Amino acid sequence: MLDLHSVGGLVPVIRYLRNTNARIRAKAADVVTTVVQNNPTSQQLVMEASGFEPLVSNFTSDPDLTARIKALGALSSLIRNNKPGVAAFRLANGYAGLRDALNSESARFQR
Repeated sequence: MLDLHSVGGLVPVIRYLRNTNARIRAKAADVVTTVVQNNPTSQQLVMEASGFEPLVSNFTSDPDLTARIKALGALSSLIRNNKPGVAAFRLANGYAGLRDALNSESARFQR
């Protein structure tokens, strides 16, 4: 992640979370998941680069189920052991999104 950030790649990846193509949104969320896993510095950089907001939006309301699932995975990695991330998740009513996921007809989304 530090390498991605240092070469200017973080902001474009976060922009891709808002792309009109669902496959690109899902792949961008995959990249975020990979770079923030177990990395507090990377988590902080993504939060500072406003990466949290599009992830929550994709998780709660993306019309594409795969993009929603990938956004949930990225959010999970982003807020794990990250107090500011957990606080932002609560403020964004993320728990309601989790409830909706559990009530979904998709077993993949429920997991």
